[in-house]
Amino acid sequence: MFFKPIKIAVLLSLTFMACSEKMTVKDDRPNILLIITDDQGYADYSAYNGAPDAITPHMDQIAQKGIRFTDGYATAPVCNASRQGIITGAYQERWGTYYYGGKIFSESQYTIPELLGKQGYRCVKIGKTHYADILDNNAKIQNPLEYREFPLNHGYEEFLGFCAHRHDYFKLKASDDWVENPDDDRMSQFGPLWRNKEKEDFNGYTTDIFGDEAVRQIEKKDNRPFFMELSFNAVHHPIYQAPDKYLKQFGVEKFPEWNPEEESFLDYHARTCWRMEEDPDGRKRYLANLACLDDNIGKVLQALDRTGKLENTLIFFISDNGGSQNTYADNGALNGHKYILREGGIRTPFTMSWPKRIKSNQVINTPVSHMDIMPTCLAAAGSIATDSLMFDGKNLFDLTESKPQVFHETLVWDTGNEWALRKGDWKLHVVKKDNHFRSIHLDKGTYLYNLKNDLGETTNLAGEHPEKIKELTANYQDWKEEISQK
Repeated sequence: MFFKPIKIAVLLSLTFMACSEKMTVKDDRPNILLIITDDQGYADYSAYNGAPDAITPHMDQIAQKGIRFTDGYATAPVCNASRQGIITGAYQERWGTYYYGGKIFSESQYTIPELLGKQGYRCVKIGKTHYADILDNNAKIQNPLEYREFPLNHGYEEFLGFCAHRHDYFKLKASDDWVENPDDDRMSQFGPLWRNKEKEDFNGYTTDIFGDEAVRQIEKKDNRPFFMELSFNAVHHPIYQAPDKYLKQFGVEKFPEWNPEEESFLDYHARTCWRMEEDPDGRKRYLANLACLDDNIGKVLQALDRTGKLENTLIFFISDNGGSQNTYADNGALNGHKYILREGGIRTPFTMSWPKRIKSNQVINTPVSHMDIMPTCLAAAGSIATDSLMFDGKNLFDLTESKPQVFHETLVWDTGNEWALRKGDWKLHVVKKDNHFRSIHLDKGTYLYNLKNDLGETTNLAGEHPEKIKELTANYQDWKEEISQK
């Protein structure tokens, strides 16, 4: 069988085994910072030379101090599935998550913080948590703290944030919590944020709150190295919300906040969020959110520098999936957007830096996956093998330092209704049935592209290369059989 997952180990750090709080040996393992943005367009990162109106100087610093991957992929075109691939380093289809409404990874499926925590890392989660749809509506959950999805139950020792696909940016108090939320995927969550096991009211805007919390954690006095997942909900809906100074910067007026006494949220949502190309100021509102996001990333980088930690901090920057057309994200030359398996739905910004080890201003065109973050973190932490563990990602240092001819032989995506496989420059995309729902527009068919020659997926070569379709279909079937094994 061509496809084999990587077997590694439940890891223990040699460095950590040699060090303890009672010993004076310095622990020089890196801090690890994983920054995840939400629905950011591939071209909305100026280091990628994409959209001219997207100016991101602080994000650019990460690329300038390290590596920009041009072909970095999410494991799914939607957030709950893709975020499971990130945190486990595995194809989430292994446990039955293909799209929205999937299952959560089991207790036996290790996460990055669980493994790094075993090595003595202080593991902190800030921001959005969305792996399944279980915790989307807290009013229907008896005790969210009992669920595997809750961050304190899969390896994090501290958590500030929310558990939902979408949360209001400003309504962050108990008095804002509307318990009669309808069971509708367009519904936002309102109310206080989680601070570990308790809810806490906040004033402000979530992007600023999460940035400030990251700074606080960086400045915290603790001898242990940290792993921090900083998962902003920007630039996800509702993009009409942004601090006044950013709205002013981009010349757009503040949108009145939702008043439940005047209209239903879904009516309000239709006027504010679901306008798509009908909003002449939509792109400017998106850019206002993006500018605030970039400023907060700058705030975090400055804190690392100020505390002397930047040199020995491994930083990953990704978006959870492709940019959404509903929020006016720009995916540049890529075809498609969030929700579908065109390049615009799964190819994301992906940069990585570690000044102490990684050379600056590198560009790597080899296809890589968000699944690769987990084994790279473990390698950076310095590990030895003990018990058997399996994941699908690969150590990015093997790519950056030895530059193999082939890194991932294939990368595969499966949403249930469509699947895609990339092998070298070739991409096969199969849509099982027509899907025209809201912002999704897919026609049933078999599509074959050579991405080196046709990045925009404009010319279907399926009729010209039946042998390539046969080869890639067999690769997909082998993958499907392998991930179905228990």
